[in-house]
Amino acid sequence: MNLETKKILTELMADFLTISYSGAFDGTVLSAFAKRVETTLTDNPQLNKKIFKIFVELGQNIALYSSDKIITDDQTNFNGYGIFILREYIDKFQLLAGNMAFKEDATIASEKCEKINALSREELREYKRILRKQPAGQKGGGNIGLVQIVLTANSNIEHKVIDVDDSHSFLVFSVEVNDDTEPNH
Repeated sequence: MNLETKKILTELMADFLTISYSGAFDGTVLSAFAKRVETTLTDNPQLNKKIFKIFVELGQNIALYSSDKIITDDQTNFNGYGIFILREYIDKFQLLAGNMAFKEDATIASEKCEKINALSREELREYKRILRKQPAGQKGGGNIGLVQIVLTANSNIEHKVIDVDDSHSFLVFSVEVNDDTEPNH
């Protein structure tokens, strides 16, 4: 990891940190995070549900598209390796996810974010319907997940691509979720 990447990660983890994780993204991680969100994150079930949905999409992106893979103990599965950070502010939460990616994949992901961020809410819904009709397993997937993040959060996906070496970049996604809903009691 180069100096710029280390500096950015240190800054990301400095303030308002609620949860952080670095490692393989698999079912165990999703289960542990789900329990944390459901039981203690906030007293607002709607907000907890939004945060969990976004985490799942970000986690799946890491699991599928990270260039760094962790082989399971039984040698049957390869899980993507990455980081996840959740920061809590007075009026919002910020979810960040990052992973090593091949440069070409990082560029594609960045371009997808630009396209998705430029769409209105109705255009996003239409784009999601179009994407659902595409064949499964198409190269450069992740489209529906990124669209779903923006629809769920009702805010854009910020993204940063940090060059690491000739073939790899570190890709960071960030999304904010405002605490603008009243708790259901």
